[in-house]
Amino acid sequence: MTALTIVFGVFGVVGGICGLWSLVYVRHQTELARKQTEMMENDIKERKEQGAEDDRWAYRFEELSAKLRRISPNMQVKEPKQINVTYLYGTMYPDPKFRIDVESFIVLLDSSKSVFLPRSPQPHEFRSPKMRETIAKGEALMEQFVKEHPTCKQHLYG
Repeated sequence: MTALTIVFGVFGVVGGICGLWSLVYVRHQTELARKQTEMMENDIKERKEQGAEDDRWAYRFEELSAKLRRISPNMQVKEPKQINVTYLYGTMYPDPKFRIDVESFIVLLDSSKSVFLPRSPQPHEFRSPKMRETIAKGEALMEQFVKEHPTCKQHLYG
């Protein structure tokens, strides 16, 4: 009987060790699963935030583009109490390099360079710092232009 007790004792010890090992293994796997779930939740949250930010920039782009498409690159307006005509686009964006950025990122020019055409950027383009900078600066300069030339507002806002 002592030999049988020793054999069963060895099986019991081995079973206990296996049980403890499986408990440690399960806890480790549970911790890894929790971390993975956390990472996926954070990724989903970041993607939603990025999507919302892209949507905001897309909206701002669309608003600016629509206002510019209401005028032409060479549109002139005779303002009250002014002797000379005002070139809307050239006065609003006096820097030629910035106008190139506007024509690259916001609107397109037709082949005769007399009409602004809509541009359809890809969603990833709204993450471009250069495009965001162009949109923000374009909006700011347009606001400044409207404050300085209030009679020209109707041409931009319809």
